[in-house]
Amino acid sequence: MRDRPAGRIGSLDGLRGVAAAVVLVHHGLLVVPTLSDGNNGLPIPANRAWLVDTPLHLFWAGGEAVFVFFVLSGFVLTLPALRRAQDWIAYYPSRLLRLYVPVVASIALALVLFLLVPRTPEPGASGWLLRHVETITPAGLIGDLTLLFPTRLNSPLWSLTWEVAFSLLLPLFVLVAKATRRIWWATAIAALVLSALGRQYHEDWLMYLPMFLLGSALAAGWERIPEIRRGTGWVLAGLAVLGITFEWWLPRSLVGIHVPIVVTASAGLIVLLCGKWLPAERVMLGPVPRALGRLSFSLYLVHEPITVSVAYLLPTSVPWLTPIVAIPVAVVVAGLFARLVELPAHRLAKRVARSITTRRARVGAEPPTNGADVRMSDDDRRAA
Repeated sequence: MRDRPAGRIGSLDGLRGVAAAVVLVHHGLLVVPTLSDGNNGLPIPANRAWLVDTPLHLFWAGGEAVFVFFVLSGFVLTLPALRRAQDWIAYYPSRLLRLYVPVVASIALALVLFLLVPRTPEPGASGWLLRHVETITPAGLIGDLTLLFPTRLNSPLWSLTWEVAFSLLLPLFVLVAKATRRIWWATAIAALVLSALGRQYHEDWLMYLPMFLLGSALAAGWERIPEIRRGTGWVLAGLAVLGITFEWWLPRSLVGIHVPIVVTASAGLIVLLCGKWLPAERVMLGPVPRALGRLSFSLYLVHEPITVSVAYLLPTSVPWLTPIVAIPVAVVVAGLFARLVELPAHRLAKRVARSITTRRARVGAEPPTNGADVRMSDDDRRAA
């Protein structure tokens, strides 16, 4: 078994970057009317079906990539809390700053783009693009800024609603992970079943929060999970690809409660493979995935308003131009956003946490001591 620095799993940075890229491609392709229809389960031309109703959907499976984000967040926030005592009083303001400062900046960017490139109904536009035609209201802006009721101004913010909810509930998730560490697999199974029930009964909180619990369960059992052998890994990787795209290639008549179980389990399996299987680790430690990993949160926050704006600037008769133009533009803007907004927000959050811990120590409230030296990278702490 290969030795690693405790807690540092750099390949998961790369996985986060790849997942962000998948979401970027997803929204770029939704500008194409036939692909937008296919994504919503509507009939599409036979010559496009190979890109929608087959495992090749993996390359633009944006919703499933968000599920991977949720599992990753559950994992990377739970793991250090299991290995050392957590100063929860310092954690909360630090975590909220880490999330909300970039979110507010991304909303400001989206608002500027909305004012410069108004969203109006365009003949021939995709259904996805037309759903972004809505007016801005004070209530809508408040919903965006608080992440309570995100609007179409920057629609990927819907997932940040659940990131914040999980962040606030993290002590509870950590308690569950600690209590079930020896039977972490039972917690993982429970998370899969609960998530499937949430989808079955259209309860978003029950569908999404157990995905974070799956990540917490993986964190609890991480030291007990053996390295995945090369041959076994290839089989599991194939199953993960088939599973994460299960809903796309499975005949619609067979869709049932087992589908979300398979898809969510596949998201967890992808995280497991990228941390425990050498070929996947090597890929995710490559320069492109790691570079994308450093930009992942910024890319996730800024790409959709850019994609929508580019789509409205270009003629709807050539929708394929939008991803060709919008994807590189979004990557460049994300790089600037990371440098100017995300990284300063991250440093501010760390300073606030350090200041609170130091102040509490001075007044006699000893901060938690670290029982184990856990060197998590900055990117490993990110929740996309």
